[in-house]
Amino acid sequence: MMKILHLSDLHVEPVGKLAYARANTARRMIELTEWLAQHKDEYDAIAVSGDLSCDGNIDSYHLIDAIFRSLPKPCFMVPGNHDRRKPFLECLSHFCPNVYSPENLSFSVDLGDYRLFMLDTLQPGIHWGALPDGVLDWLEAEMKNTNKPSLVFCHHTPVKPGMGYMDEPFGNGDRFIEILSQRPDVRLCTGHLHRPVATLAKNKVVVVTAPSVSLQMLLDLTPKGGDEFVFETPGYAVHTFLDDGWVTHFGQFPFPSDFSGPYPFVNTINPDA
Repeated sequence: MMKILHLSDLHVEPVGKLAYARANTARRMIELTEWLAQHKDEYDAIAVSGDLSCDGNIDSYHLIDAIFRSLPKPCFMVPGNHDRRKPFLECLSHFCPNVYSPENLSFSVDLGDYRLFMLDTLQPGIHWGALPDGVLDWLEAEMKNTNKPSLVFCHHTPVKPGMGYMDEPFGNGDRFIEILSQRPDVRLCTGHLHRPVATLAKNKVVVVTAPSVSLQMLLDLTPKGGDEFVFETPGYAVHTFLDDGWVTHFGQFPFPSDFSGPYPFVNTINPDA
């Protein structure tokens, strides 16, 4: 039974700089490193679904590389809207092998009885995500040629969560869901929402979103929601395939949290290159 540890939204800043003027995400990476080492027998591989950096600066990617390169288990990553593809690929190419192109870092991984698809939904300078037609053509062909249960990871979710600001478009979302719906043994795993969320897209595909490793979105299901964070307990997801199909569990990291907030996402950057 393979267990895939799903991490998301690290928002790493270099040592000495706080994310959004409040969150010490560099220190959080030290805590994460210790936890991953202590629990290495509880997962078989790691998938990180974007927003590794807070603003795409190369120093944050060097820190991330040092952390995950030290682990004994395979790790795979895709960018989110706070990442920059060029420094991401420069520092972390060993975590995203055989990418679709330098302009889209999508790739797939064969894990024996299972398959992972890591999809790059980043649009430089834009908060919401999209998948180009060429990537969807590739995904559709790959899906038709594999008979293995598959997990599909990407940063953005093609489902509106009911949190105002985060109820965003998703380019080519309908076609994306239609492709995934052709297989009963596929689950879509996303990030971006900074909360554990589960839904059924178009009544066809189960979508699960991992909470943030660093800071959680305030649960505000109003038109003004989705633009503030709180220091709740950080978390992760674990995906495993059982007799009835994919099962997802959500867990919490035992990292110090004072439950303060909400705070605004100040100085938010969606890098344009």
